[in-house]
Amino acid sequence: MHNRRRTGYKTVVEFDQPLRVALVNECELVRVGVSTMMAEHSDRVVVLPNRDLAATEADLALIDPFARRGGVVGSAEVARPPGGSRVVVYTWETRSGFVERAMLAGAHGYLSKALPATELVAALEKVHLGERLVAVDEPRTRHDRRSTIEVGLTPRETDVIGLIAAGVPNKEISRRLELSMNTVKSHIRTAYRSMGVTSRTQAVLWAVEHGVTATHLDVVDRVS
Repeated sequence: MHNRRRTGYKTVVEFDQPLRVALVNECELVRVGVSTMMAEHSDRVVVLPNRDLAATEADLALIDPFARRGGVVGSAEVARPPGGSRVVVYTWETRSGFVERAMLAGAHGYLSKALPATELVAALEKVHLGERLVAVDEPRTRHDRRSTIEVGLTPRETDVIGLIAAGVPNKEISRRLELSMNTVKSHIRTAYRSMGVTSRTQAVLWAVEHGVTATHLDVVDRVS
């Protein structure tokens, strides 16, 4: 075996084999499309064949709980496949509220099907390492911003609450927003008072009700 070094967010990550990914209950169109995308990155990600044991053999299981099956649109319930795979929601559904519902339901990551191959690979690697990642490339609407301003949240407090709703821990919020931990905690305390909540769970539910989502989180390093 050989080690491959991947750099991301100030740390160096080592993998000794490609990640094994299973597409659970997906249509042939999506399966072929993802397999084709990943072909150029086969040293990093391998899409397992469509068979019953694929999910149990995978490092990551990609599911789309919102896909229409049998004429019925799915819900945000995240059904865990057999085995120890980490579960990633891979979907076109990126409207406000859906991300938070899926993350609260137990997803380890939430990725848009619109992500290009390079970003998708980087995101999958980060989820495999234990990061709870949201990458939907879906900006907030003006209505979302206005609703938070009406209750007294500053733009930065809104960013913090959006990340909390996406399941991001305080330490990671500090890193992503380039704020000190004390500043993050101060924003959280002030935002909670404005929102009328006292716990992280209540804050997530408030965010869902008010359509507050995390802005697009880069999953690959940008070169300036």
